[in-house]
Order: sequence, then C-alpha cells, then structure tokens
Amino acid sequence: MPTPFGPGCWQAFFLPADEPAHDEVESTPDSLDSRMQQTWYVNGTLWGSSGTAVRVNGELKAGIAWFAVSPKINGAGKIQGRVTKQGYIALANNNLTMPAIAFTPAGKGAIAFSVLGETNFPSAGYVRIDERGSVGPIHLAAAGLGPADGFTSYKAFVGDPPRTRWGDYGAAVTDGANIWLASEYIGQTCTLAEYFPSPDLANFGSCGGTRTSLGNWYTRITKLSQ
Repeated sequence: MPTPFGPGCWQAFFLPADEPAHDEVESTPDSLDSRMQQTWYVNGTLWGSSGTAVRVNGELKAGIAWFAVSPKINGAGKIQGRVTKQGYIALANNNLTMPAIAFTPAGKGAIAFSVLGETNFPSAGYVRIDERGSVGPIHLAAAGLGPADGFTSYKAFVGDPPRTRWGDYGAAVTDGANIWLASEYIGQTCTLAEYFPSPDLANFGSCGGTRTSLGNWYTRITKLSQ
C-alpha cells in the first residue's frame, strides 16, 4: 500500500529501521485475574464479584464469581467475615469479564461486565441480583460491532505474546433507587479502506470519527431503574 513515507501502511507507525515482522494475528482481550474491581456494603452485608475460570459445556471460559459476606468485629477487636451467599455467572460459548457490583439501599443490585467470545464481539452486559442472592438472566446493554483493535493487541507494539488490555473502566454505582453501570465494549467496525483513506490522510485511522488510530474501545453507560 502506498503511503507518504513509502510502501506499506506500517510506515505510518514505525521508522524504516524498525519495520516489524508481518506476522500479526487477531489477539484476544485480557480477562484479568481474580482481584475485585469494587465491593458494596448494604444492609449489613458486604458484596463483591471477581473474574474466575468456569467450565461451560466442556469449554474453559472466563466467568464471574460473586459473594455475600456478613462482616463483624469480634471481642478481640479483629475483623471477621462469613460467606452467606455465593454463586457463578457464565455464558456458553462466551466469556464474561471485569465484573463490577452495586446495590441500592432497598437491596436491589446489578453486576456489570463485558461479554465476548464465539458468538459476541466485545459487548456491554449485566445481570440483576437481589439481597437474597437471586440472579436474573444476562442482558446486553450494548452489542459489540467488531473485534478489539488497539495497539496492545499487536506484537509490534507490546512484544510477544501481546496481551490485549481490556476492561479498566468497568464500574457500578447507585443514585437513590437507580444503578448506573459502566462496561467496555466495541461500538464500531470498519474496513482497511475506511481506516486508511488514501489519499485523504487527514482522516487517517479515524474510520469516520468512530475510533482513534490505535484504539477502538468504547465505554457504555447504562441506567437501571429499580
């Protein structure tokens, strides 16, 4: 492909002496580890959720573990806790990543996360949960439109193997009887001709203003009314 810097669209990002190997393949977003993005205390119970490994229909996938803990301070002044409820959330043929949980004072809650896998491009999803530990069905707040395509997906930028950074901005918070959720998803897709509209280099990498040249993730904000 011709560019102002010479043949090959890689020259828009690298000096000639740093030409990368032309062996990139589509990467997969990182599901993080088991740390909790946040916890929520309501009506004497501490709630949390984290990523975990699950097996669904014989396949190993990323899923969500959630916990309800009854905390107290014992007679020696030390903090203790007892798990009163717990469970898993999983979806066949897909991964659920970066969960964030919140509850209203009335004991109505939700868990936000990303949904991505064999049947979904990275999407913003959630479930409702109540203080009894009853979990509703998985909903898509915003369906993904294409694959993740950021610079952390490529060896030329981050080394081998690449580790697609994902989900840093998942969150949940309450506003009275409402719950606000934030989850990453991919809200655009485009062709190479749209990404590199030669000779219109003024719009290089933006795909009509739907992305930046080195990243295409979005954050979906969702309001749930109880």
